[in-house]
Amino acid sequence: MKKLSFLVLAIAGMLFAACSSDKDAVGGGEPNPVLTGNNGYFKVNLNLPTQVVGSMRDWNESTNLSDGLTKEYDVSSVLLLIFDGTSESAATLKQVINPTEYGTPSASDDPNQITAVKEYVAKLDNAPTGNLYALAVINGTGIIEAGTTNTAVKINGGADQSNITIADLQVATSKAMITADEKFFMTNAVLSTKVGGVTDPTAAPALQILAPVKSEFIYETEAAAQSGTAATDIYVERGVAKVTVNNGLTTSLKMKGGTTATFTFGGWALDNTENNSYIVRKVPETFTWNLKTRSASVTVDPYRFIGGNAVDKLYGTANLYRTYWAEDPEYTTVAGGKTTTTAPTFVTTVGDENPQYCHENTFDVAHQTHQNTTRVVVKVNLSGADFYTIGADRKTLYTPDNVNDLVKTDLMDQSAFATYWAANSSTALTGAGLTVTFNSTNAGVVTVSDITIAKDAFTPNKSAAVSVKNDVPGGAAMITTLNTQLAKVEYFKGGDTYYVIRVKHFGDDLTPWNSSEWKDGYKPATGNVAAIYPDADDSRQIPNYLGRYGMVRNNWYDINLGEIVKIGSSTVPELPGDDTPDDDLDELYIKARINILSWAKRVQNWTLK
Repeated sequence: MKKLSFLVLAIAGMLFAACSSDKDAVGGGEPNPVLTGNNGYFKVNLNLPTQVVGSMRDWNESTNLSDGLTKEYDVSSVLLLIFDGTSESAATLKQVINPTEYGTPSASDDPNQITAVKEYVAKLDNAPTGNLYALAVINGTGIIEAGTTNTAVKINGGADQSNITIADLQVATSKAMITADEKFFMTNAVLSTKVGGVTDPTAAPALQILAPVKSEFIYETEAAAQSGTAATDIYVERGVAKVTVNNGLTTSLKMKGGTTATFTFGGWALDNTENNSYIVRKVPETFTWNLKTRSASVTVDPYRFIGGNAVDKLYGTANLYRTYWAEDPEYTTVAGGKTTTTAPTFVTTVGDENPQYCHENTFDVAHQTHQNTTRVVVKVNLSGADFYTIGADRKTLYTPDNVNDLVKTDLMDQSAFATYWAANSSTALTGAGLTVTFNSTNAGVVTVSDITIAKDAFTPNKSAAVSVKNDVPGGAAMITTLNTQLAKVEYFKGGDTYYVIRVKHFGDDLTPWNSSEWKDGYKPATGNVAAIYPDADDSRQIPNYLGRYGMVRNNWYDINLGEIVKIGSSTVPELPGDDTPDDDLDELYIKARINILSWAKRVQNWTLK
């Protein structure tokens, strides 16, 4: 697979970049260093590049960047928002440029770094009073659109807003981040001016969202802009995260007694997805970017939150580095705005060509729980026939006849039932005279609700069948005893079984965890994040585990299904409440590995067990 630079779409030059062949032609076209009056022009080359960068982390950035699909590059609308002020945070919106009259490109897969290039020349209406900054908005239908004047925008379909700051655009939206015309919504990426990876980027590096528009990249005339090559780089990212599943499951599972269960892949679904997202990626205001894991197993690029390789630049601008974290609207709260279902729609199509997309979903360590984490539900079918499991044993399968025989034997072994039978029949009872009824015919954990004795099983015969629960003295207690002896009986209707994979962001490579890290060495009886991700005396909880789970926009989470080692759940597992285990408490039933392409690709290999 050809690899892709910058988060997915590094529009290395959306406001203003020439294609890669022009990199050495800096300064062409006599750019005017000082803009005066109303005659300033700048050149916009809309570039969707695919440049490979070097290795940054254990998961190897250079081999985990990917183009993705051609449709993920389609552009149907472009807005350039120009801000003016003393700094990025203080700058306010002064002009909205809608260069639709020049046409918009549709990218296609291309082995040459830049997949699509389209020139724009735009006019600045007024000379800047401070510094100029630019924000690119691509495919913004319904999210950010041009207002009724060229100094205003509409956010989430609302009224005109002028003189707003970048902070005013970091607001939540519940709108789909894939717009109505099936094109991906994109805005500027959050970049760092300090390198990370193997290098300490400092606790609070200067971050850049708005792209600075340098005076030397502004032209005095439209003709000069048309012929010039110098331009300003804007790097953009898609507003969604992406998930794919690869079916590498084996087709058999060794069971107890040497038997083998065969199975087929039944599909996958993306579940517990975030409904809201910030329009422009937001990072925690007081975040410590040089968090470094204390795990001895992380020996390469421990400063995981900032990249170790500069984003490709065209015109000698300062090095900028990708950032790998975000704050979603529920970052420090119990999830309340997610979509989950006990009956998801499963798709059987897998591989890179069949992704699903969702809003980014992140949380601090205190909320790194099942309830908050987006998950992939995998459906597997064993033999296409009903079966049961009993108790905690996931390696022995029982047919309906097996379970019925077991239930009958357990009833006949009860001394109270033997006493009843001796008093009511002169012959021995066989299982053939008993009919077992469970409390449900749906998949899931079931209990015996009653057992019926056929009237001709008695000698002499009864006039009607006998209900153990209702007609036999002490029969209700017998049924209770029977269910206690059986422990948990789980019914797998039609042979379907389900596995849950919670999506990891940094995962095992950069945020390793194992059960020996439970505080005081014991497994918490209930969900207790402080016990599962202990802080100890060295304050390691956040440096070691923040971002282990989660999803960040413009990252591609590629899940490779591996070996099934145990039978899963008979139904799609419901999400637990907020007082239940964190993401690392469960025993795994499926092996998988998550790679992330940016379109960082994170792969999870999973074994089903």
